Amino acid sequence: MARILLTEQQAGRIISAQKNINTNVDWDYRANEGYAKCQLIVSNTLGVNLKVYGNVNMEEPTTFSFSLVLSNAYRIRGLDVSGSHRNKHTDDNEWRGETHKHKWSDRCRDAFAYTPKETVPSDDIAQAFEVFCKECNIGFAGQVRPLPPKQIGMKI
Repeated sequence: MARILLTEQQAGRIISAQKNINTNVDWDYRANEGYAKCQLIVSNTLGVNLKVYGNVNMEEPTTFSFSLVLSNAYRIRGLDVSGSHRNKHTDDNEWRGETHKHKWSDRCRDAFAYTPKETVPSDDIAQAFEVFCKECNIGFAGQVRPLPPKQIGMKI
């Protein structure tokens, strides 16, 4: 069965639709992966399968990302804080350890990135999550819980 491609126009309709996250952001940390992760269901008026995924590098907690994903397949918006990326399909803009956003486009799919106009704090994950939700038109009245303590493995 062939996968149906998402268009930029469809992604725009999803962003414009009313959406809500009705839970708190709770982090799951697995020491062997080095990341704390969250997965949040996004209720919406369109009735489509939307989730927000978050990842925080526990070695460098100012490096993290949030992604709005449709049907577990299409990242229609993304926020990478202190991340690296290069636009290969359009303008060759490049970010090295810098904050950038991703937006679904017909030409680049989820690989088109741009520099955000607003300030996105790298030292406040909760505030960065609010910025992400605002851009994605997602209502969020919950709390972003603190990151879990980092476990250090010791060989004895």
